[in-house]
Amino acid sequence: MDISIERIGGGRRRTIRAELAETFSQKMKGLMFSKPKNILFLLEPGRKFLGIHSFFVFFPFDAVYIEGRNGKRRVVEVVRQIRPFVFYLRNTKPADYLLEMTEENDLEVGDVLEWK
Repeated sequence: MDISIERIGGGRRRTIRAELAETFSQKMKGLMFSKPKNILFLLEPGRKFLGIHSFFVFFPFDAVYIEGRNGKRRVVEVVRQIRPFVFYLRNTKPADYLLEMTEENDLEVGDVLEWK
């Protein structure tokens, strides 16, 4: 399922199209063996930290960690240009979502996002 993510406020409105990873297999596969695309992951309730890797991801991507379960959400951490075949990376700030972005990313910590 595709989702539209809106950055709001600060005069920097932007829409980001992303695929929503809903099933276990979608979450496990992520960007592996795929073409560049954006994917939004919902972390399991009570789980605020998520380890990721970039094995079999053949292009760089950014990891955008987002907090807030209801209504508006806020970017809490951005890791830019994760290279292919990185063994392990984990967020340092608690988050509820992970947005893996392969397109140009101008999101910054503190940006407010919303989607339905």
